[in-house]
Amino acid sequence: MQLRATASNEATTERGLKALVWDGIFSQALGVFTGGTLLTGCALELGASPAFIGLLAAIPFFAQLAHVPAVVLIEKVRRRRAICLVATLIARLMLLPLAAVPFIADRDLALSLLLAAFAVFTPLGAVGGCAWMSWTCDLVPHHRLGDVFGGRQLRSNIAAVAAGLLGGAVINGWGRGFPSWHAGAYAVIFALALAAAMASTWCLTRMPEVPMPPPRPTRLRALFARPFREANFRRVMTFLGCWQFAANLALPLFPVYLVKQLNYGITTAIALGIVSQLAMIAAVPLWGRLSDQWSNKTVIALAGPLFLCCPIGWTLAVVPAPHALTLPILVVLQMVLGTALAGLDLAGGNIVLKLAPRGESTVFLGANGLAKSLCAGCAPIIGGFLIDHLTALDLPFLPVWAGSRILGLHPWSFFFLATALLGVVALTRLARVEESGDVRLGVLFVAARRALIAALRPAAAAGVAHAAAQGGGPIELLLGEAEPRHASERTLRDGHIGMPANDGDDIAAAVIARAIDAKLGAGLRRAG
Repeated sequence: MQLRATASNEATTERGLKALVWDGIFSQALGVFTGGTLLTGCALELGASPAFIGLLAAIPFFAQLAHVPAVVLIEKVRRRRAICLVATLIARLMLLPLAAVPFIADRDLALSLLLAAFAVFTPLGAVGGCAWMSWTCDLVPHHRLGDVFGGRQLRSNIAAVAAGLLGGAVINGWGRGFPSWHAGAYAVIFALALAAAMASTWCLTRMPEVPMPPPRPTRLRALFARPFREANFRRVMTFLGCWQFAANLALPLFPVYLVKQLNYGITTAIALGIVSQLAMIAAVPLWGRLSDQWSNKTVIALAGPLFLCCPIGWTLAVVPAPHALTLPILVVLQMVLGTALAGLDLAGGNIVLKLAPRGESTVFLGANGLAKSLCAGCAPIIGGFLIDHLTALDLPFLPVWAGSRILGLHPWSFFFLATALLGVVALTRLARVEESGDVRLGVLFVAARRALIAALRPAAAAGVAHAAAQGGGPIELLLGEAEPRHASERTLRDGHIGMPANDGDDIAAAVIARAIDAKLGAGLRRAG
């Protein structure tokens, strides 16, 4: 009987994990239809300014403040599945008035209703999301976090691409059929969002409840203070808050930059978003393996600088003015952006789930969501305000194209460069975070170098043998560990090239090199 009960529980858990993946597919489609480029396009079609776009982009982040009452509710009721289902269902019914926005002739009234409906939809979703995070944190085994959530994110990204393509097709088709009423396309898109929302809610009903441990008698203030008293978790929240501010200062306004500054259509912005999603799909398996094999810190340390290359590239792509290569450059940058976001999203979520104590995950995840929402919510509002005022300034060094005589930069360029600088500052906070299994990047690069040397050694030996057979001189490429006279020695003497061993963490590097070598396949193992 006990074995049968155990098998039944395992089957229920596996069914729940499959439903979790399907929920990610539909909820990601919902997010594409009601956010990002499509929501920005709807607002721009109604005549919104960059400041309004920034305010609209900030609402989902400020909605995360609802985590505070959500945590109280969860701790009192202690039925996370029921809270998640009820809150998300009510929130998603608010998509009905959102779909009515394109039918309103008065654009000011339409923008006001868009803002109001979104302001009600997102906080209710945040309450359900808080219960969902705590629920899934206990549902998914810790040793399978990278596998389950990596697979979920991969399929979610595929769904996002499909939703983006469908949204772009709706806008194009509607524009050809109704050229005088482009806003009507967004009524169809919001109707599709409602269908995806109902499908996602049905998937949530397929996931089993995970009972919470008995509550400990704790005062509310002490309950919320615990995550801030844990030094390491406080460092994680500090880093993620700083990073969210830097990333969301410019990212939500990129479609506005494409449409308003570079004069591209909204379908071009959608297409670039799809390129980013495709890059995320390709990168998720790699980041998932790195997250499980090394650490989440390693993934963030690699993906963060990739992300910061993008705002710098957006600036350089139009210097001194938009040209024939601007769009191809933007496509490449979107591929880099998608690759970076895949790693940042996966590792940023996993490191919080990993460091949140079991049984207390609700409070810790809620506190992290609160800190991130405050930082990320302020960013697009400040960004939209800055862009509105920078582009309106009439300064002597700004010519007709709104670009300065200094390297041909324009106000958006200064804005993007400031964003990259803030991102560099945010990454410095990552070094203070402690995570089990963390590997220094230097050790990782040493391991990769040694695996590459092992792979090249047979080719070098074959080259030496061929040279000897042809009667050549005594040329030898020492790809092994030379005997160095100094730690930084790299010598060229008597026809010999010496590459001494790195003087870093040799023990850890050896372990990592063996792990990398195992991944390279039987051919590489024979070569080693």
